[in-house]
Amino acid sequence: MTRWLMAVLVAWAVCIAPQAMAQTGWRVQHFALQLEPHFETRSFTGALAMDFTVQDATLQHLDLDAGDLQVAGVQLGTAALVFERHARQLRVLLPKGLATGNPLQLRIVYEGKASSGLRFDADTQQVATAFSTSLWMPCLDDPAVRASFALTLNLPDGMLSVGNGERVDEPTHMGVLMRHAWRLDTPMPSYLYGFAAGRFMRARQMAGATTLEFFGPAPFTPQSLPQIFADTADMLAFYADKAGMAYPFPAYRQVLLTGPAAQEMAGFSVMGARYGTRVLANPQAIWLGAHEAAHQWWGNGVTNRSWRHFWLNEGIATFMTAAYLEHRFGAEEYRDQIAAARTKYTALKEAGMDRSLAFPDWDAPTAADRSLVYDKGALVVHELRTQMGEELFWKGLRHYTRTHWGQSVETADFQRAMESASGLDLQAFFKRWVYLQSE
Repeated sequence: MTRWLMAVLVAWAVCIAPQAMAQTGWRVQHFALQLEPHFETRSFTGALAMDFTVQDATLQHLDLDAGDLQVAGVQLGTAALVFERHARQLRVLLPKGLATGNPLQLRIVYEGKASSGLRFDADTQQVATAFSTSLWMPCLDDPAVRASFALTLNLPDGMLSVGNGERVDEPTHMGVLMRHAWRLDTPMPSYLYGFAAGRFMRARQMAGATTLEFFGPAPFTPQSLPQIFADTADMLAFYADKAGMAYPFPAYRQVLLTGPAAQEMAGFSVMGARYGTRVLANPQAIWLGAHEAAHQWWGNGVTNRSWRHFWLNEGIATFMTAAYLEHRFGAEEYRDQIAAARTKYTALKEAGMDRSLAFPDWDAPTAADRSLVYDKGALVVHELRTQMGEELFWKGLRHYTRTHWGQSVETADFQRAMESASGLDLQAFFKRWVYLQSE
């Protein structure tokens, strides 16, 4: 992991909302957002429609994560609702007597400014989301909450966009702007919602039935982008085989952005332009691309139920990155990856900063905490591979992924799946490596 990437990860520790709002007495089914970026002022306006049902007839309010968004109004049907702001949360007061189980739609009109969650690059007219969705859309930052998502972007003519799921139509004129529409029908946690838009170059190719699309700003070209992402098809095939689950969408998109970027989202990933430059200079420098692709299975398809179990996202994805590099470049590369993880973990342990990978909380994660979920997490999965042996380990990982596909999980679910598939008792292993408990 490069110093630059580690800096991005440390920044994420600040960006992610430390305490996501949980659903109590209601359930969200779908978010539909219309958003218009304003490049001159580095701001945006949004109109959100949220489909939900009430499960508790005594429910008095809904709580949503809303960052620093300035809410102008909230409606339920044609009725304006009273709302309150509590720090970074939006509380919407509900009328009495709402029937349980009936489909309802809440509409929220708001505006916001550029932030760590929605980044503008004025020089290139680029705008892209990063990490905390509640900084650009009221939502639930809870990774256990899944909903479908539709996005409409109003953008200047000549821009390309990438969003979750599939394009609804080709961009259409809306006065002086162009309307870009995307729809994600598979319910996903809100932290996986996102988009990127800019005056990108684009290239496209097929990997079996999956469309691969590559985007990047000049000086990247339709000829150089496929060179940068030459291994993408092989990555997807490798992860699908090890997971026992096909890649879940018709298309996978990879976007190079001006400035730092390193994030997976549902159906696409973003990386900084420097990643593209590095790969053109050294075709083996594909760690980041492989890592973000791995998240389409471990992190997106199977998601940690809370940030306390974040290592299930990042530790497994980091290990699977090393496993892909082993497949692509040989056993020595894998050994180097694991040795690097071991060195980082050992340094933390010797400094007295080792902790259980099932964190008691994730309210204020430090740089050391983040290194643990990535580096110790990957090392733990490697040690599990060593103890179980090749056949049983990969059988277990496949069982874990297939059993919990489309679900949110905790560490105990991972242990049970590996034990169930292998017939092994892994209690002592998890006590020692994961929970830091003595025999």
